[in-house]
Amino acid sequence: MNWAVWTYAYFLFIGSISLVVLGTLSILRRRSSMVVFFALTCFTSSIYAFGYAMEITRAVPELIKFWSKFEYVGISFISSFLFLFVFHFVRSNRRFSRFYIIIPLLISFTFLMIRQTNRFHGLYYSSYTFDSYYGYMLMTFGKGLWYWIFAGYNVIALLSSLILILIYIFHATRLLRKQGILLLLGTFVPIIPYIVHVTGLFPIDVDIIPAAVILSASIFFVAVIRYGLFYLIPAGRDWLVETMTDALVVLTRQKLIVDANPSALKTFGHEGVDPIGRMVSEVMPLLDSELEPGKRIKVEDKVWEVNRTVLPSRRGSLEGVLIVAHDVTKLERLAREDMLTGLLNRHSWNEAADTELSRLSRHRRYGSVIYMDLDYFKKVNDTFGHAAGDAVLKEVGLILKAGVRRPDLVGRYGGEEFVLFLPESDTKGAAEVAERLRADLEAAVIVSGEERILITGSFGVAGSLVTSGLNLETLVNQADKALYGAKHAGRNKVNFHS
Repeated sequence: MNWAVWTYAYFLFIGSISLVVLGTLSILRRRSSMVVFFALTCFTSSIYAFGYAMEITRAVPELIKFWSKFEYVGISFISSFLFLFVFHFVRSNRRFSRFYIIIPLLISFTFLMIRQTNRFHGLYYSSYTFDSYYGYMLMTFGKGLWYWIFAGYNVIALLSSLILILIYIFHATRLLRKQGILLLLGTFVPIIPYIVHVTGLFPIDVDIIPAAVILSASIFFVAVIRYGLFYLIPAGRDWLVETMTDALVVLTRQKLIVDANPSALKTFGHEGVDPIGRMVSEVMPLLDSELEPGKRIKVEDKVWEVNRTVLPSRRGSLEGVLIVAHDVTKLERLAREDMLTGLLNRHSWNEAADTELSRLSRHRRYGSVIYMDLDYFKKVNDTFGHAAGDAVLKEVGLILKAGVRRPDLVGRYGGEEFVLFLPESDTKGAAEVAERLRADLEAAVIVSGEERILITGSFGVAGSLVTSGLNLETLVNQADKALYGAKHAGRNKVNFHS
């Protein structure tokens, strides 16, 4: 027996086993009509490859005929199953009538019956001959009418599949386009060998189509494993997902990324790195799939709330994880800021100042609090109205923020009262800042409608070397008492705790 024949046969044996594994793996990963048709394409291709391997290694004509019939159990359905798979893949967000499934399968079944009953009518093969080539027996045959009809059907089915995939690629998003290109390549690979074999252009009548089918399957394998071909419904992942501000990432149960929308790539990804098929811990470490629901993380100047949803299979086991990160920067700001002035609200100021106080305590540094109250603010509301009062408070917020350093914390404590925490400042330094702010307030002219309003403020300052025994409440109370002294001294003054 010629060694080349056995080499080709062994290749087909191994390929047929690989096709069964790929089909089984696909169904285990996700069960849907789309995946079932893909698996059936793999299984029927496996039958074809295995049957042909057995055919070319047999030396008895009857056995060769038997395995030829066996092949057609697979051959008759490959094109139909492939077309149905592609059809469902590119239009997976729509329901289809069973008519669209039954017709291709009925056509394939008709071809199978005509081929298997050929000895009664000779419509598929008009004749059989057996010739010896370099030590092995090869069956050649005359091609009947139904052989050519079947060949035409296969070409139409494959070309239709290619057209559908090309349309899909044209409209697909960048990430899904990779899936489509691999699908296109895998579908295209068998076409040329099929045409060459059917038209007899190959010098020896050896069927090279099974090898092309196995090569095609290896391309599909990359699409399934590397690019998560079946983890998303492509057409259902529509324009909304691509343009949504929420970051969306889909992981396998092994924590491999199979999809990520542009928002996720921009916010959590690494520039120039394609995350698909990689571990999330490597390329998007902030989006660990074990994050607690509602966890908030900060990326540059934005705050994201991360939630994870388990994606179960139909059998209830874990298939993957959907991670959605929602931009809550505005909500976070609203929760932290006073809506009127844009300064920190009382709760947020206390938290931020406490954190700073703890830091200063570890390094034994100074920290100071300035407590400010607008003078005669009630008269502003009574004389000019509450709209004018709001305008005054807004302007005061701007003056206070403009008059301090970036690390300093400015907050509205309530009503017309404001507080400032100045890290790395002792009482003297804080008193100088307070005096500058007092002068800025006195010089300000606030316009509300046709009214021009003048304001002043009284300031109390308390500072200390921060030790473990000092708490924020103590400093605030000291500054409040100093403020009381400034008001007693006639207002529009700065007083500090001694």
